[in-house]
Amino acid sequence: MNLSTTQLRLLGSVMYFAAAALILNYFAQFTIQVWPFKLTELNWRVGAAGLFMDALMSTVVPQAILYFAAVMNNDRKTLQALRWVTLIAGVLTIGLLLGFLLDSVQIRAQLPQNVKGNFMKVALRAGLVGILLSTLFIWFGLSMGKVLKSQGTVRTPGAKDPANDMLMVGTREPSRPTLRSIDTNDSKTAGKKEGTGGLSVDV
Repeated sequence: MNLSTTQLRLLGSVMYFAAAALILNYFAQFTIQVWPFKLTELNWRVGAAGLFMDALMSTVVPQAILYFAAVMNNDRKTLQALRWVTLIAGVLTIGLLLGFLLDSVQIRAQLPQNVKGNFMKVALRAGLVGILLSTLFIWFGLSMGKVLKSQGTVRTPGAKDPANDMLMVGTREPSRPTLRSIDTNDSKTAGKKEGTGGLSVDV
C-alpha cells in the first residue's frame, strides 16, 4: 500500500500522540505511587528509584515508536531532539543507579538477617534494569547521531539545494553552432577556390 506524503504525516502525528500519551501515563502512575516526595528518607529513595526504573523501562516501546514515526516522515529535527533526550536519560539513569546502590548498601546493613536475602534480590533486579536502560538509551542516542551525521546537515527552508544546482548544470544542453547564410554571388568564387558550399559555420 502506497501512502501519500500527507497520509504519512497524519500517521506520524497519530504515532507521536499515542507514544507521548503512553509515556505521560507511565510517569503519572509513578508520581501517584511515590507521592508525597520524601527525599530525606532512605527507604523512600530506594523504593522511588526502583519504581522510576520500572517506569523508564515501560517507555522503551513508546520511544521506539517515536523514532519510527520521525524516520518515516524524515523529521530530522524531531530525531535530533529524541537523540538528546535519550542521551540525557541514559546519563541520568547512571546517576540514579549509583545513588540507588549506595542507598541499598545502607538499608541492607539495617535490615534483619531473615529479610536481607529478599531485599538483595529486589535490589539486584533494579540494578540490572538500570544498567540495561542506561546502555540502551546511550546506544539509541549515539546510533541516531551517526545516522543523522551520515545524512548531512539540516537545510534551512528556502535554501538552495546544491544537488539541484549540479543537476541543472549537468543537464544543460550544449551550445549548437549557428548557420549564417552568405551572399551566393560572393560564395561562388570562394566555393570554387576553397571547394566549399555557400554556407559558413559560426560556433
